[in-house]
Amino acid sequence: MRFYANPAHPFTFANAARGYAPGGPFDCLGPFAKVVDCPIHGTDLRRTVYATGYPDTYFSIPAMTRVRGRYIGGFLTCDDNGQGREIEFRPYDRFRNRLDVQQGETP
Repeated sequence: MRFYANPAHPFTFANAARGYAPGGPFDCLGPFAKVVDCPIHGTDLRRTVYATGYPDTYFSIPAMTRVRGRYIGGFLTCDDNGQGREIEFRPYDRFRNRLDVQQGETP
């Protein structure tokens, strides 16, 4: 499942990622429906990440992205470091091998 990301409801995180909320009276997802330029934990990659479900805990939101057309599942998490909220996508271990970029290859 992907959520509608209303371009009229943007939010910029401290690490320059831009999130979009679905909007409307029943918006319980906040600016996590679509996050553009989201950093991926453990890499230098930044990708567009989509929420795939409602938050399962206070700290994580199920999400996915694609690298070279291949699905990568994981979750979004936020950190408030005193400078503002920073968001990060953390892929599940079983998808981590899909993030490996060979030298000279464009991600």
